[in-house]
Amino acid sequence: MSLLSPTGAKILDAHDDGVVSGHAAAIARLEADGLVVRHAGDGGTHRMTEAGRAALDHWRQQHGPAPAPAVESFLPKLPAVQHEAIVTAAGRPDQLVPGRDDRAYWEGARWFRAPTLRAVQAAGYATSFGQHGYSLYLTPAGRTYARQRGGIDVHRRRIVIIACGQEKAPHPGYNEYGNANPGYPAGELYTGQYHRSLRLAADALTDASLIRILSARHGLVDLERPLLPYDVTIGDPQAITPERLAEQVFDLGTYDADVIFLGGQDYAELLRPVIPHLHTPLSGGMGEHRGLCAQARDYAALREMWWKQAAALQR
Repeated sequence: MSLLSPTGAKILDAHDDGVVSGHAAAIARLEADGLVVRHAGDGGTHRMTEAGRAALDHWRQQHGPAPAPAVESFLPKLPAVQHEAIVTAAGRPDQLVPGRDDRAYWEGARWFRAPTLRAVQAAGYATSFGQHGYSLYLTPAGRTYARQRGGIDVHRRRIVIIACGQEKAPHPGYNEYGNANPGYPAGELYTGQYHRSLRLAADALTDASLIRILSARHGLVDLERPLLPYDVTIGDPQAITPERLAEQVFDLGTYDADVIFLGGQDYAELLRPVIPHLHTPLSGGMGEHRGLCAQARDYAALREMWWKQAAALQR
C-alpha cells in the first residue's frame, strides 16, 4: 500500500525532476517515510528517493494522475547581485553559480562571493549537490526564476557519459626523483577509435563541461582531470566500487539532469543502479555504435530525439 497522502502525491507529482520542495510539514512527513532525503548542504530542498518514485508510481496506478499542482506563481525579484548570480548560472551549460573555486574567478569573468551564494542557496534557487566548493548548481526553482525574471529558456542540464577505452597514450615516464611525470587530461588519454567515436558524438550532444568519462579505474572523471595510463577493467580488484561510483553520481547531481550514456552494455549496467533514468541509445556491436555516433554528429534531429527520450525517462 502506498505511503503517499494526497498532499504528498501532489508534491512529488509536481517535482518529477527529483528535487522536491513544499510545505515544511508535508516535506517532513515524506522525509520520515523515506520518500525524500534532504539535500547535502540543505538549501531548503530535498531529493526524491527511489522509494519515493516507486510510491508515486503506485499512487498513479491506483488513483490515476495525482492532484494537479497549483498554477506556478510569479517569483519575487531577488536583490540585484543575487538576481545576477541566478541569471549568470542560467546562461552557462553547467548551470553553476560561479564562486571563487570556479574557472570564472581565474579568467576574470563574473563570479560571486560567499554571502551571495549562501543567500541564493537559502532561497532554494541553488544547491551544492554534495560538493564542498563554493560554486552552486541551479535547482528547478532557480531555473524557474531565470525563465520568469531573466527571460532565459533554461531546462535540466544535459549530461553525457562515455565509456573509457583500453587503448591509451604511453606512460609519460619518470622524473629524476623516480616520480611519474604529470599524466594526461582524461579527454586526451584514451586513443582508441571506438572511444574517439563516442567522444565526438558527446561533443556534438552537449558542452564539454557536461561530459564525463566512465573509467573502470577512477569512475566518473571530467575531461581535464590528469590521469596516468592504467590497465584495469570492470571487476578487477582495483576497479571503481559501486559505492564510490554512487558518491560521484550524487555529487554530479544526475537526478536533476537528463543523462545519455554512450558505450557498451557492461558499463551501462554499472551506471544504471545509480542513474535509473539513464538513456542508452546505442545498440548492436561496436561497429553499430560507431555508425550511430557518426549519425549523431551529423544530424541535429537525431541528437534532439535522443534528448527527448532521455527527458521522458525522468517521468
